[in-house]
Amino acid sequence: MKHLILGTAGHVDHGKTAMIKALTDIDCDTHKEEKERGITINLGFSHLKLPSGESLGIVDVPGHKDFIKTMVAGAFGIDIVLLTVAADSGIMPQTSEHLKIIEMLGVKHGIVVLTKVDLVDEEMLELAQMEIAEFLEGTIFEDAPVIGVSSVTGKGMEDLVTKIAEIIPNIEKRKSTDYFRMYIDRIFNVKGIGFVVTGTVLEGEIETGKDVFLLPGKNKKIKIRNIQRHGEQVTNVFCGDRAALNLAGLKLEDYERGMVLSDKQFEETSLIDATISMFDINYEMKLWSKVIFYSGTFECAARIHLMDKDTLKPGETAIAQIHLEKPAILVNKDKFIIRNSSNDITIGGGVIIDTLPLHHRKRTAKLIENLKDLADAILNSDKLFNLIKIELKKEKSPLFTDQLAKKLSLTEEVIIEECQKNNTGSIHVCLSANKQIMLSHEAHKDYYGKVIETIELWHEKNPILEEGLATKEFYGKFDFAKNEAGKLYLEVLMGQILNEGLLRKLGDTYAIADHVVKIDPKTKEQLIWLERTIENVGLDVPDNKKIEDLALYEKIKKDKLTMMLKYLARQKKLVFHQGDYIHMAIVDKSRKILFETLKDRDRGMNEKEIRLLLDSTKKFVKLIIGIFVEEGIVYQQTFYVMMTDKGKGLI
Repeated sequence: MKHLILGTAGHVDHGKTAMIKALTDIDCDTHKEEKERGITINLGFSHLKLPSGESLGIVDVPGHKDFIKTMVAGAFGIDIVLLTVAADSGIMPQTSEHLKIIEMLGVKHGIVVLTKVDLVDEEMLELAQMEIAEFLEGTIFEDAPVIGVSSVTGKGMEDLVTKIAEIIPNIEKRKSTDYFRMYIDRIFNVKGIGFVVTGTVLEGEIETGKDVFLLPGKNKKIKIRNIQRHGEQVTNVFCGDRAALNLAGLKLEDYERGMVLSDKQFEETSLIDATISMFDINYEMKLWSKVIFYSGTFECAARIHLMDKDTLKPGETAIAQIHLEKPAILVNKDKFIIRNSSNDITIGGGVIIDTLPLHHRKRTAKLIENLKDLADAILNSDKLFNLIKIELKKEKSPLFTDQLAKKLSLTEEVIIEECQKNNTGSIHVCLSANKQIMLSHEAHKDYYGKVIETIELWHEKNPILEEGLATKEFYGKFDFAKNEAGKLYLEVLMGQILNEGLLRKLGDTYAIADHVVKIDPKTKEQLIWLERTIENVGLDVPDNKKIEDLALYEKIKKDKLTMMLKYLARQKKLVFHQGDYIHMAIVDKSRKILFETLKDRDRGMNEKEIRLLLDSTKKFVKLIIGIFVEEGIVYQQTFYVMMTDKGKGLI
């Protein structure tokens, strides 16, 4: 069964609401003010049961010029439009404005309903039909059927229902997504039940008992208690349904107009890239024009930064970056409408091509070319693979396929299928922890080169060390490795380069495979000096600051000093423990003195006794005990140091 929405459009007082009541026997003018004024100022909702048993959701929009924002909210997500024209009035300003909006929002199926035919004679009716034909020429509804009806006598209503039923099979089924999304267009409190929200399900499906998020917001989870579709209790609703959701945990102060319900935690945005098309009216858009932006029920002031034009003239289309004055939840391919800053003229609209773009400060030729490629990929479903390539090129960092799918508002299955069909090397794909990771081939090539370059540079700065760059330090040089996908990708990349024989693993370090230790004569002398300096400290902990100062006097910079200390430790000349270096001869001497006494002490020795024995300092004793514990030759029990079996074996 298809889940579809039928919407009305047309000038104020052209009989839209009366027509819907005659079709459905449901009065959409539910508000007292609407009945008193005789116009619809809020969205009205009902449903139409067809002879086939199918049920269409109906959205009745206001025709008054002051309520265009409500009209846009209602038109967002409809599948069929009933464009109403009163036979006794003909084409009016809001008829034209509504048609432009409907076209801009991408509604492809429509019927022109000539209302109030009971008020005119045959000649007047024929003139109205001629006017409609002329008005629709060149629009997407040029060939739309025109049906005359009377809400008073019921004339034409059966024909209208029949024509609606005929159109339904021609409407393409909406593509499924793996997330639920619905703009809230009404919220009210029902005594004994709690808050209920209504809206058109734009994407996905949801069922009772599931959690959703009210966005943008604090990502607070709200549980769905009950669901109604077309006035009937149901367990779930689908894309294309009108739905009423009873929510547990919702507070009125949490809600603002323009919010979205979704089971996915969308990232809010206040900067979007889009294509913008101007209506063919007497209005030009300048480089930083201020406008009012509408998408779904969301509305805010915005600035338009035209990218490929300085001025956008009537009927023209351009690429632009839109700066929203407040954050919104938007998705690529969402349509929008814009009005002038004084909000009295609808001037155009467009399609979102990137909800999380970089801030374009300069309008370079390359940037404009990339944006046009992106727009082409977004707007043409047969170019989905290009869209994937463009997103990965923009992102640069490795992404899991599910992350990429969320960014592009696609399913993971579609991403994988498109890559399997079209990828000839432009996208690098790898597998880790049973998860597929993707990035552009250019980024992979760059990272491959950067890995080699990073380790080569480390060897240049540390030529006397056999080992390479420590793993933790190495990973820290790649920002993308801070997230899971990036870290796993780097692990796979390192495994690949190791297997290719370009690198080797030494302990917890990465080194160039053919790296050879190089010690020049001057460095040899400096190593001898450094070793003697530390040895001469004796039974004490060398003062690192003092060693640095002495090294500077010998014209040894800090980086080189660090390298030399590591080298001497690797050569077993020094021992490194918890940030301090001590000469191996001092360690051996201390071990010999301590063990000569410990062998006759069943209870061991405390730190004070060891300090007196070695005639040393507290700091040195703690350091030497730590070294011996690390060697596994002593252990500490309460305040006493005892020999292990391994230690006893050294006596």
